[in-house]
Amino acid sequence: MGSKKRAMAAGAAVVALAGTVGAGAGTSAGADGPRMRAPMLSMVSLGDSYSAGYTRLAGDPAEPDEAGKSGCEQTLGSYPYLLRDELAGRLGRVANVTCGGARTDDILGTPQKPTGHASLDRFGIPQPDPLTPFPLRAPQIDAVRPDTDVVTVGIGGNDYFSLLATLCLEADAAGDDPGRCQDNLKNGQYAGLGLPADDPGLDGPRQALAGRYRTLLGELHARAPHARIYVVGYPTVIPRDTGTCAPNSQELFTLDREDLDWLRQILDGVNAVMASATASANEQGVPAQFVDTHHATVGKDACAPRDTKWVEGYSEKIGVIGAGGWGDPALIHPNYLYHRYVARQLAQRIRRDVTAPPAGGTDKSSRTAGREGERRKPKVGAVAVS
Repeated sequence: MGSKKRAMAAGAAVVALAGTVGAGAGTSAGADGPRMRAPMLSMVSLGDSYSAGYTRLAGDPAEPDEAGKSGCEQTLGSYPYLLRDELAGRLGRVANVTCGGARTDDILGTPQKPTGHASLDRFGIPQPDPLTPFPLRAPQIDAVRPDTDVVTVGIGGNDYFSLLATLCLEADAAGDDPGRCQDNLKNGQYAGLGLPADDPGLDGPRQALAGRYRTLLGELHARAPHARIYVVGYPTVIPRDTGTCAPNSQELFTLDREDLDWLRQILDGVNAVMASATASANEQGVPAQFVDTHHATVGKDACAPRDTKWVEGYSEKIGVIGAGGWGDPALIHPNYLYHRYVARQLAQRIRRDVTAPPAGGTDKSSRTAGREGERRKPKVGAVAVS
């Protein structure tokens, strides 16, 4: 257990690169959007590593792995890149400022210090990117301009959940006591990290995230009054039947069943915050909608078989402590199949919601008809596509 503990204690913190969140529910479609102002759409993508890609199982790196890279670890198979391809011929300015490790504050106003891409040594211990440190990144919201037509945003998992997941990986690697991580929280061991002992459901952090989300959506709307905003929820990471999870690195490694069940409930809360904040903003006239990815990924979680999963576990392969063989350090991130699904879902919504005039002309009648037609439609929830 010594090597196992050392591997997870040193490496679990890297899970903070992910915004790993489990369940959510769709909300109503966006408020009536304005007429488009130009033949080509301007689109901005914001978010953390679940949007950026991170793992090589979500495509090749978007930047050469050499000095001068940003450290945000975007991949060419991530949904912002695939969405650009889905909407080819309809896009003008495109800005993808997603970055691994980002929190909501890193979108709103805090410069972010990226951490790059980890590697696993033969003991399974993640090693820092040899190209660190990376330059500070400007707040992501700076990419949003008054003429922006479409904003996609996937953020929130790193605000408190990824920290808790890291702590649980460390705690459960240290012994075989079920619920060890929960006990540590209740005993006050995590209070200094903003996880209070008297709040096992983390209601306080969840309410704080809700407040930041309301601020975020309001600020996005203020900066780009004409933009449709698509809030992308997180996929199913932990299955409801945690008995399907094997204690190996290709799945969720050392996490025991009691802590997995608890973590899944915490994950559900993050998606619920995102969905609720989006619905509230929509009611106040912000053309925002929540994109539910949970239901499409049930059974495709980190504990699913290799050829079924859309969310990777700790590592690409089942390694052996001391011998290696881990493959890519996926560190609990979605793979290409997930990103392809999200890109297609977003493309369908954007085509439905945003009627751009044909290139070379302005068709006011078609834009107005699109708006009037949408007014006659009842509000609907998330639309699933294959």
